[in-house]
Amino acid sequence: MTTIITRTTELQAVNQMLSTIGEAPINSLVGTLPTDAVMAINILNEVNREVQMVGWKFNSSYKVSLTRDNSNKIPISANVMHLEFNPLLINKTTYDPVIRGSFLFNLATESFIWDKNFDDVYIIYLLQFEDLPEPARNYIKVRASRIYHDRLLGATAIHKFSTTDELNALIFLRQSDTATADHSIFNSLDQFKTVNRSRGVKLT
Repeated sequence: MTTIITRTTELQAVNQMLSTIGEAPINSLVGTLPTDAVMAINILNEVNREVQMVGWKFNSSYKVSLTRDNSNKIPISANVMHLEFNPLLINKTTYDPVIRGSFLFNLATESFIWDKNFDDVYIIYLLQFEDLPEPARNYIKVRASRIYHDRLLGATAIHKFSTTDELNALIFLRQSDTATADHSIFNSLDQFKTVNRSRGVKLT
């Protein structure tokens, strides 16, 4: 029988974490689970959020449109971790957004009420583990495994994954992201604003 090799699943990542402390693998992530498995799942989710907060190509978008609802509020989905308006299009003294709860708050007016919709918004999303590219899954798995091992057995115990393994996984993730992202100064809102500050673009 031929074994089909696939990208790392969340279950596989959790079982890898359990193996670092000598625990038996589990067959499912739902239902009644051993305490150690629940802790592994929680740490995997914790590290997943931590890693994605940085903002990578795979979880970022520069072309999002935000639309007001019937009460002129702008609802924000639960998987949005960070957002910025395009500084070439929007004047921060008039529109200065932050996420508060499920809505966008304007610090410039101290209000949830907006008088327009917005385009070309930069957003960092929180994706499910299995929606991530394999280099990201691998780094999250290795980092989560080390943290899990340290919390249960202590940092002085022998690691299955070392800090060197974690660093190598991070380097590979960064190389992979750079290779696919085609980074330039124009992909950074701050750099884009600096380069174009003398062009006299009218802000609204």
